Amino acid sequence: MRRPFFFLLIVLLLLPCVLAQAAELRVDFYDVGKADAMLITTPDGTRVLIDTATNKEGKALVKRFEEEGIDTIDLMLITHFDKDHVGGADKILEDIRVAQVIVPTYDKESNQYEQFVEALQKSLQTQVTRMGAAERIDLQLGDVQMYITAAHETDYGEDEENDFSLAVRLTYGDTRFFFTGDAEAPRQSELLKEGDVACDVLKVPYHGRLVSVSERFLTAAGPSIAFITDSDEEPANPLVVALLERLGAQVYCAKDGGITVVSDGKTVSVK
Repeated sequence: MRRPFFFLLIVLLLLPCVLAQAAELRVDFYDVGKADAMLITTPDGTRVLIDTATNKEGKALVKRFEEEGIDTIDLMLITHFDKDHVGGADKILEDIRVAQVIVPTYDKESNQYEQFVEALQKSLQTQVTRMGAAERIDLQLGDVQMYITAAHETDYGEDEENDFSLAVRLTYGDTRFFFTGDAEAPRQSELLKEGDVACDVLKVPYHGRLVSVSERFLTAAGPSIAFITDSDEEPANPLVVALLERLGAQVYCAKDGGITVVSDGKTVSVK
């Protein structure tokens, strides 16, 4: 008669550990060179993919997802249409079920963008949302709050589409994540005006390049973990890395490999 009670006691003792593991928020920052691709997996299993790297790396992402048994992306967000952000989107739409796509409202003349649009048109199950100037979208993903803001202007000058980057803020419990696309000085200034830039984890804007407001922006963000999407050929600016380290951040660079960050709602750590 004691054995069932003993097993029940073990189950009750282990249950908090099991629940704690199940309550983790996970963000995979992929090693895709000087390109962006991050997969958020919420505690309830919702998957959000922010950017899709290049065409070549998009194929590698699809293979990785298939190996990990990921056959559905609940939300794919393309911050802007440079080839190192949208390049792999067509491959993912062709091979992975994507429920919703959110993009900024502007057009681009490039093969990668045209391939993305064509794949989107063929993906009949995918809902598409285009964000206009200064628009904000709030999402509740179980216990995770996310909101997305669009660029405030409709024109940043010639070849300045980086400043059309959508920005994503995510809160889980007491922890905060901030994904900034390729925001250059004008867009970073907008984000500072919007406020709410303080975060525990920062996807450093614009591949870690130095712009006129870098110090002000990074100081306001004050992350404890920072990830820079750079490469050996185009490394992050040493001044940006030094500034982040001076602010107390653990700085990780894509040229050294990808990382996985987890949050239990209280603290963040790198796995």
